[in-house]
Amino acid sequence: MRKSNLSLKKGLDILGCFGFDDHSLSVQQIASKLDIPLSTTYRYFETLEERGFLVKNSNGKNFKLGYMLFQIGNIVFLQMKLIDVALPHMKSLASLSGETVLLMMVSGAKALCIESIESDRLIRLSLKRGASLPLHAGAPSKLLLAYQTEPFIHSFLKNNPLTKYTGNTTTDPETLKTELKTIREQGFAFSSQEVDMGDCAIAAPILDESGNLIAGLAVAGPLERIEGNKERMILWVKEAVLKIASDINRKDHSYHQNLFNGELAEK
Repeated sequence: MRKSNLSLKKGLDILGCFGFDDHSLSVQQIASKLDIPLSTTYRYFETLEERGFLVKNSNGKNFKLGYMLFQIGNIVFLQMKLIDVALPHMKSLASLSGETVLLMMVSGAKALCIESIESDRLIRLSLKRGASLPLHAGAPSKLLLAYQTEPFIHSFLKNNPLTKYTGNTTTDPETLKTELKTIREQGFAFSSQEVDMGDCAIAAPILDESGNLIAGLAVAGPLERIEGNKERMILWVKEAVLKIASDINRKDHSYHQNLFNGELAEK
């Protein structure tokens, strides 16, 4: 095993030592538990603390899991909750449209598919869960980019080449910014053959109560089928995202209310 992989494994082993019954541990305890030299364990701890994966207790001796894991956990929880809420509406949209339905989120400089319902038609667009798309091309991706902050968009355009996939791919930054503005104004994105020839897609944003982007929902399929039903497809996708957002917000209120009631009960 390469040294870098071994170090990563040991770092993950250290994080795995923490639990509900062992939420606060010392370097010595970890070194003994994993049979790692104490000096080596200190080096692992320094890196994990520096990256926010571990923090020192108030006593300055023991450590507990840090804010970075809390942040990652929140992302995972949001994705799981989002998929759970969105799936029934995705199935309904797939049945109504007859096309593939995609649930997308931003992941770095890519658009990540976190769930998909494939069309059962012989000719269809296929995108598996976990697959990624370029963030500047295609309705599902450009929809996500359009609802990012201005600093994010500026950084993306500065640090990522706008690769040309077909003759319809936008590769000029100023033109792309104009397209993103239009997407925000109209509340949906439409693309025709921007990533692959013959493919077409319509996407709309799932927003929280403050108007911030949670994810994007899209229908995608062959050009002639999508364009032939464009207006109805736009309406169906917009209706679906509103239903998903409503269910997510209702679940959030229920969760916080249950938490509040639980705290009151304890008191």
